[in-house]
Formats: sequence, structure tokens, C-alpha cells
Amino acid sequence: MPVKENRYSRQLLLPEIGESGQKKLGRSRAVVIGCGALGTYVLGFLVRAGVGQVVVVDRDIVELSNLQRQTLFAEKDVGRPKAKAAEEALRAINSEIEVWGVVADVSYSNIQRIIQNATVVLDATDNMDTRFLVNDACVKHGTPWIYAGAVGTTGMVMPIVPRGPCLRCIFPSVPQPGQLPTCDTVGIVNTLPSTVASIEATEAFKIMQGRQPTKELLFIDVWQGEFQKITVRKNPECLACGRMDFEFLQAKKRKFAASLCGRNAVQIVPVKELKGGLADLRRKLSRLGDAAIMDGVLKFKTKGIDLTVFPDGRTIVGGTTDLAKAKTVFTKYVGD
Repeated sequence: MPVKENRYSRQLLLPEIGESGQKKLGRSRAVVIGCGALGTYVLGFLVRAGVGQVVVVDRDIVELSNLQRQTLFAEKDVGRPKAKAAEEALRAINSEIEVWGVVADVSYSNIQRIIQNATVVLDATDNMDTRFLVNDACVKHGTPWIYAGAVGTTGMVMPIVPRGPCLRCIFPSVPQPGQLPTCDTVGIVNTLPSTVASIEATEAFKIMQGRQPTKELLFIDVWQGEFQKITVRKNPECLACGRMDFEFLQAKKRKFAASLCGRNAVQIVPVKELKGGLADLRRKLSRLGDAAIMDGVLKFKTKGIDLTVFPDGRTIVGGTTDLAKAKTVFTKYVGD
């Protein structure tokens, strides 16, 4: 008997999913950390597959250079928060599910709240510090998550589940700056993120259905056409999954300034939250240049200064990678 035609009819035909599996996807909650190249692809797969609740968390705004590989965005989105632009695009793809775009900088203060009630967490970040933070939170709460990365022509994917090896079994400590390649230093071929995201989303589908995901770390080289599975063994002395020492959740200092991957910009995270809110700041800055609030963030431009200010005071200073200069600009226009 033919399957009734509907949005998910081709998935219902699959013995790996079928009707029961589709219902499980519909009851699941997927949290995606990051909305760059990997994130936009993996979000599209989740939403089109009918995952019932999808949350995307990202701190950044859309830039023109993102359009080479970040498929949810168009030229009209340049300057908008990625999470909000993605939410709008995803809801237009599938209005039957719940989608939330959260504009936030993932940190020790919010990560446990972000992953709360998640069936699975998917990594689409651009730095190892955030991945170690996600690893600590997910291991602590027994939440499955999927590590994924893509740079140059190579990528990696590994599901991390309770009682199995975790990210710190592979990387005992955060690599030093410059130790690992980044999209800034080696670039990225735009076919790589879709390949990595396809595998990452498929592993997420397995987890959401209660099936066993792939146990190995998968290494991919799209240029050479090579796929390699690497066995990772659980380290009983691992600080995270072995000793349950979640040092990344216990951090008390917030990084004040950091360059953004792939951006001629610096992110400033103040110790104190913004006084008076964005409306007060807009009134002050409007006397000095163009200031407007859009999608919940304040955009300000004047004489070579380009600022994006978020409700908590976090600010992206565009046009420079000089941390000292960015701090000076932030102090002058936003505050201490």
C-alpha cells in the first residue's frame, strides 16, 4: 500500500526511520550551538526532517563573506543577528515545528540553561573553548552531543553519549592559539560544511530515535575523497567524563576581548551589564552618528566606527582585529 503523500513521505519509506521514527523526531528537541557554515546546513536538515523543536544559539551577525558557505542567509540579511535571520528562514521552510533563534554568547553562565531538556546538542561552533564548555555541560547532565568541525578541506564528526568517551578523551586540554588551523589561516572549501553537517545530522537522527550512533571519530577529506574511522577509547582519568571535574563550568572570569573567526572584528564582553538598556544607548549615540535598533540589537556607525551592541552590553567592534583599539572604541561609545 503506497504511503500517503505528505511532507515526510520519503522518510516514512525508510526502514531506518518509518512512522515510529518520524514520531520520535517530532517529539525531540535539538539545540544547535553556532550558526555559521556547519550550523546553517545542519539546521536545514533538522527542520526539513521534522524535528519538533529546534533551537539555534549564536552571538554573531551576518557578513557578506558568510554567503559563500552559510546557506540560510541572503544579501538582505547582512548586518542582522545570525540567530534571528536563521529563525526567520527556518520557519519559512517548515511552519509545523517550533524554531527559536537565541542571540547570545555561550558561556559558563548560560550553557546549562541552553542545553536544558535537549534530546541532543549539535556542535556548529568555531572554537575549541566553547566545545570544551559544551562538553562539560553535556557530560555533567548526561545529554548526548555531537562534536563536529570543518576547516580547509577536512572535517571531523563524533557523537558523544553518556558512559562513552568524551571530547577531553581526545583533547585533554584546549589547544593553544595558533596550534590548530582555522578558516582565517587556511580557508575553507564551501562543499565541506554540507558533507560534515550531513553526517552530524544523521547521527542526531539516530540519537533522537533512541538508536546507537556511530562510536568512532570520523575524519573526512573531501578534496582527497577519503573517509576514515578512528577508534576513541574512554580515558578513566579524563577530567570530564572520568573524574567529573567540570572546570569550564566553574570559570569565574569572562574574556573581555577576542577576535572573531573569519571576521575583521573584535567581540567585547564587559564585566558589567549595560546600564539603561539599548534604548538609552541609542539616544546617546544618535547625537554622534547613525544609531538604530533592529532585531533586538543596536547598530551604530560613525567616522569609521561600526558597532553592534547586544542587550547585555556585549559589543562587536567592526573594522579591526586590534584588541587594544577595540577596547578603546568600546569604552568611548558604550561604557566601561
